[in-house]
Amino acid sequence: MNFKYRIAGIRFGIIGGPDNTFAVCEQATAEEMKMPFLDILPKDYAEMSYDEIRHIRMDKESLPHLEALMSHFSTMDGEILRYILYAKIPLEKLIRFELADRGFDENHRW
Repeated sequence: MNFKYRIAGIRFGIIGGPDNTFAVCEQATAEEMKMPFLDILPKDYAEMSYDEIRHIRMDKESLPHLEALMSHFSTMDGEILRYILYAKIPLEKLIRFELADRGFDENHRW
């Protein structure tokens, strides 16, 4: 939800509930209720470890965007993956080009 509503500037996170339960809510709501707010969306995955990737792959209820990304890589031909590494293909540039070709920037603005 944080990524989906990033342009509107609405932040979501977790607040504690009764009996060790948790709830997702907007940051403004947590502040209004004067409850501790846990911001849960990392701003950057650049330092993700192999162990963290392994846990994401094993998670029964992984985040939809990470699950979709992992499924693309897991079904891609191994030789293509090796070539991406060998030739240092600039994935970020390819993604930016694809979004621009669709008429959008990284914030889904035309």
